[in-house]
Amino acid sequence: MCPDFQNDFGVTSYISFLDSLIDHPDDVKHLRKKHILRNLLGSDEEVAQLFNEIGTDLVPNNAIYRVLKSKIEDHCQTMWKKRVAKFFHEHFSRPWTILPFIGVLLGLGMTAAQTWYAANSSTPPCEALLEYLKAHRY
Repeated sequence: MCPDFQNDFGVTSYISFLDSLIDHPDDVKHLRKKHILRNLLGSDEEVAQLFNEIGTDLVPNNAIYRVLKSKIEDHCQTMWKKRVAKFFHEHFSRPWTILPFIGVLLGLGMTAAQTWYAANSSTPPCEALLEYLKAHRY
């Protein structure tokens, strides 16, 4: 290198940062969907393997992405976000699994509404039934 050349290790730091984000093909898929990464290699597995191999012996400048890494870590460390993400990852990995969940929520909501209306009606249900039966002479 030239004596007056100053290197802040920007490229190696960026590759090392992406390597810290990418471990599995699902990570590549997520970054592609968010338009952070473009895949011209073919498969997400190849991209994940490339970053895992290329980032092994790099000398990054850790100060460059320190703020961004701390924001990502703070986001991931929030317990309820972790639990919700884990729940959705385990139970809703396929798009069709959310439909029964919505059905259960609707059923519970309708049951709660029916219970509330039965408990807070102006006339007790038995009296209303007796009045109806008397009116129709059963």
